[in-house]
Amino acid sequence: MKIYSRFLLKLAILAAVIALIAFVLMQTSYSNFIIPVFWYMLVGMVFLTALMHYSILQINEKSTSNFSSRFMMISGIKMIAYLIFITIYVFSFTSQAKVFLISFFILYLIFTLFEVFQIVIYLKRGK
Repeated sequence: MKIYSRFLLKLAILAAVIALIAFVLMQTSYSNFIIPVFWYMLVGMVFLTALMHYSILQINEKSTSNFSSRFMMISGIKMIAYLIFITIYVFSFTSQAKVFLISFFILYLIFTLFEVFQIVIYLKRGK
């Protein structure tokens, strides 16, 4: 799957850029905005994004007619996993909740936009 390996390379570059920015922020006066769980969030989002993209490629190869419903199902499962993680963390570490939620939202937005753009590019090339 050449398409998937190309996606993984782009995803790794995106993750490296985010990690570099976070590392630079940790060295400045903004270090209190990078909480220790940030690195786990980054790795988790990279893993889930890669897994979801692989699933979408498999679904599209098997049955294009069921693509929309299965894409929504996978997105829903991913969102539920994120919500469970958010809920557990916020209730466990209430003092860091605000910084955590802002960091999570920024990462979620970046990875979701990346994933959607990559899926649109893939689907346009397929037609």
